Amino acid sequence: MKNIKLNQTDTKELITAVRRIIGQLKSVEKELEEKKVGGQTFTQLLAIKGGANKVCKEIISRGVMSSIQSYSKEEIDKALDVIFKLG
Repeated sequence: MKNIKLNQTDTKELITAVRRIIGQLKSVEKELEEKKVGGQTFTQLLAIKGGANKVCKEIISRGVMSSIQSYSKEEIDKALDVIFKLG
């Protein structure tokens, strides 16, 4: 697979999202270490899953956009929404 070219704004947004996911993972790790697993843990795990899906979708969207210029970002986003709902 070719490297996907990201502009500076995309890169900053994706790094911010990844850092948020890392923070949530650290929170879950702490809850597990302290044996304080509860509803908040599951909420964090769902947020991590959602955040990871969003990052994947954005990276894939950028890659597809650079390959297929005839489709709008909105059309690609709709297709990716369907794909991620199936998973």
